[in-house]
Parts: sequence; structure tokens; C-alpha cells
Amino acid sequence: MKNSGSKRLNLAVLKPLVGAVALLSMLPASMAMADGVTRTFANPRPIVIQDTCADPENADCAALLDVYGVPGAPAVPVKVAKTYPSMINVPNGAFPKGTKITDVNVTIKNINHDYLNDVDMLLVAPNGQYVMLASNVSAAGATPEGGVLGIVAENLNWKFDDSAALPLPRTVRNDGRLSSRTTNALYNVIYDEWVNVWSDTSLRTFKPTDYDNNPDSDYFPAPAPAELNDPSTSVALTPTTVLAAPTVGDPSTYKKVTNGPKLSNLNGIDPSGQWKLYVVDDFYWFAGEIKGGWSLEITTDDQQSCSVE
Repeated sequence: MKNSGSKRLNLAVLKPLVGAVALLSMLPASMAMADGVTRTFANPRPIVIQDTCADPENADCAALLDVYGVPGAPAVPVKVAKTYPSMINVPNGAFPKGTKITDVNVTIKNINHDYLNDVDMLLVAPNGQYVMLASNVSAAGATPEGGVLGIVAENLNWKFDDSAALPLPRTVRNDGRLSSRTTNALYNVIYDEWVNVWSDTSLRTFKPTDYDNNPDSDYFPAPAPAELNDPSTSVALTPTTVLAAPTVGDPSTYKKVTNGPKLSNLNGIDPSGQWKLYVVDDFYWFAGEIKGGWSLEITTDDQQSCSVE
């Protein structure tokens, strides 16, 4: 989303976590499991989110509006994270041979960014399949004075899980409301999952969220999958996540999600190998850091005796 000034919504602070790549949870070397094995793997190394020109109040940065903010301008160049991709290796011995994935969840820890709407996160499995975790979450807008209205993320923690009730919201509101218009009958509908979503630093769980299926905005330079490298030919990664228009007075419609990226698309594959997290900033202002890295929670269909090498 396009930014054109310097005023932003600021949020809370939490000290970051720092560490090294680790396998967080492993079952004993020999344990029979009837309902599958769930294990967590982590790379807690920080991911620095770079930008072309981070400070919009700098004259040279502000001048980029004259390059990319005019009719016929070239596509805005994305800026890849300093670690691109960030990787987690799931060793061959972590799960019994031949087992397949039945569930994958992803946790992103201590997310910091001066304009959260600019951050795109793509998960790529060892077999090359990919899922957009977050793209164009929150929202972008302008203040009455002509500045930027957006979310400054400070140490937010997200878990992406298909079983969550809702995706991340597409709003700068922090009170759980779907509508900003007091005249809208839905103004009084409060979504508990979204209350303090931009300020609460505890772990919050959401569906993978993609609010941009425009290939000009969602592209990832190499070594991301080749079909996503070029903004002029890049395919739309997934349909835009849609929260169906609720019917006033019918709570059963309030949380109906009709579309969006799904981690379940990775079910049935071998979990072993290099998992990759590609993070880009899709605009030329603002920067940030994922200070706590990320982790994978993988469940397989194991019904055998598990032997970890």
C-alpha cells in the first residue's frame, strides 16, 4: 500500500528474544504414537526487514514519490530482508520414514515494523510448495493533515493456524470493530479476536492472511520460487482473504471467512528438509525487524514406533 507522509499509530514495547537455531521439542527416541507426532522446530535468529529508503521525512526518501507515485511509474521495488530466506532444517530422523504432514502451524515472534502494511511473509516447504502467511495486513491511509495513518508494530507475536477463527484484520482499528462508521449497524459488533490486535504482545493466533492478490504488489525476488520473482509476470499467490459481509443481527455470519491462503495445502508432503521464510518490504519507506525469529509446528500421520537418529 502506498504511503505519503509521516504520521503513524504507535504501539507497545517488549524486550526481544535472541538465540540460535534449535529443535524445540522432540519426543523420546522410542515412543509409539497412535494419533501422530507433533514437533516444533525453531530459528530464533532475528530477521532484519530492510527498505529502499526507510525515513520518509528525509528529502531523498520523500523524492521517491516523484519516481513511483506518478502515472505510468515502474513497479515499486520490493526490498528483501537481510536474511533471505530464513531457514529451518527438519532433519531426516525427526519423523519416522514415510510419514506425511497432517498439520502445519507457523509462529512469528517479536514483529517490529514502522509500517506493518508493507510487510509480506511467504513460507516455502522443502518440496517447493508455498503459502502466503501475511500480506497487506492492517491498512494504509492518510490523516486529515495529509500524513500517513498506519500501524507501527512493536513486538507482536503471531501464530498462523488454519483452525483459527479469523485472519488478521484489514484495519488500523484496535478495538475489534469491523466498521469505522458510527452510522453503520455493524459498528457495534466487536470481534474478540481483534481487540488490541495491534498492541497486545502476547501470542495471538490467526488464519494465514493475504489482502493483496495483485501480482504487482506481491512478488518475491530470487531465490524465492521463480514464478514469483518478476512483478510484470508474477502470479497472484492466493485469493484475497475475505470476511463475508455479515448480516446485522445474525451472529452466525459475523465470522464467515470465504477465502484465503491455507497451510493445509502442505498436508500430505514429506516434512523433512529445508523450510524457508521469505520476508520482503513491498514499499520504499519504513523498515523493521522480526526480533525473535520464527518456528514451525509440524504434525505427521505417524502410527509407528518413532526412532530419532
